[in-house]
Amino acid sequence: MLVDATLLIQDIQLLCFAIIFGVLALQRWSDATRRWLWYSFLANATGAIFDLLANYLPSWISHGINLEMIPLSYAFTTVAIVYFEGRYKKAVWISGAILLATLPLFLAWRNDPAQVRSFALADLAIALEVLVAAVILCTGTERSTRAPRLLMGGFLFVFAMVELARVGVAFLLHADPDAFSRKLEVTSAVAYIVNTSVLPLAFIWMMNARLEANLIQQSILDPLTQVLNRRGLEQALERELARYTRYKYSLTVAMVDLDHFKRLNDTHGHATGDAVLVGVAALLKQTLRETDVLGRVGGEEFVLLLPHTNAEESYAILERLRMAVEQDGGTVPLATIHTTASFGATSTHGRESITGAELLQEADVALYTAKKSGRNQVRFISPSSEDAGPLHLSSNPAKS
Repeated sequence: MLVDATLLIQDIQLLCFAIIFGVLALQRWSDATRRWLWYSFLANATGAIFDLLANYLPSWISHGINLEMIPLSYAFTTVAIVYFEGRYKKAVWISGAILLATLPLFLAWRNDPAQVRSFALADLAIALEVLVAAVILCTGTERSTRAPRLLMGGFLFVFAMVELARVGVAFLLHADPDAFSRKLEVTSAVAYIVNTSVLPLAFIWMMNARLEANLIQQSILDPLTQVLNRRGLEQALERELARYTRYKYSLTVAMVDLDHFKRLNDTHGHATGDAVLVGVAALLKQTLRETDVLGRVGGEEFVLLLPHTNAEESYAILERLRMAVEQDGGTVPLATIHTTASFGATSTHGRESITGAELLQEADVALYTAKKSGRNQVRFISPSSEDAGPLHLSSNPAKS
């Protein structure tokens, strides 16, 4: 029969995938996702061996335990997905309950000559296990793995519907699903083959998608402070300028420099200096709005992007940040260290062709003036008029 031939092909595929995923698991045994995915294919491979040796095995194995192998493999797949997603741990208990509920029936019906009920119950267990996995995949929110998750979850849902159709034919119509309808038999065969091929490949795609996203994220983050590095900041500035060009929302760029940071390093050591940088970065992130962008471009120098914010609004934000750095006593464990910061800023001021490099240069000029004028202050480059005429430095653009 077609289903029998399909199962033979599937068994061979499963044995091959068990070897491949076994190697992947051994390469990184600490990765629980890889381990449980391998266990899934081991369960399938065990079922394949039971199928091949069915004539030499006692019935409680060949027609009892064997029918639990495919549902068990999907239960292990669910565990792998749970570890990968880091959520829905209760799903593991649901999968386990399905297995425990069906095993006694498989053993009780093992001597049934036709075994239609046993196969139908196996189809039901498979459908339930598959639906649990599909729900986890389709309700995830991780953007980098969205395509493979939806592909895998969508196919698992279709596969579950095919299995439930077989269950309905067996238990409601009291007929053998493989003999009841040629279309159902062919659909089941195709679903089995595609499932065996798509599931492992989609899982590999999902893991690689996350790995690639993590590598991209690491390439734009400063490893010490976990804010954007220069590359990430340049990308963010380019995006914000594109929005400014399109929507004409004001954009403010500010440079922040910690005062007397070299003296701090020389006096307390670079480890303490690093702790100060981490603390200040965390303080700035905590104080900034969600739409604002923070990056580190040098040793003790940070850059802020304040979208949808004009000069007057930006000054109030930067002054609040300056006071937060000055007043915060928990930046580092040493209470004797007093950290302040100087701020230099500029805004787009309605200029049509302003570039990111020009904005950074203007902010740097303002920062230099803040440092030269005594540090621990905010200096802003503001236009001389509302028509965005010549720029001049001011301590408070709201009073310019």
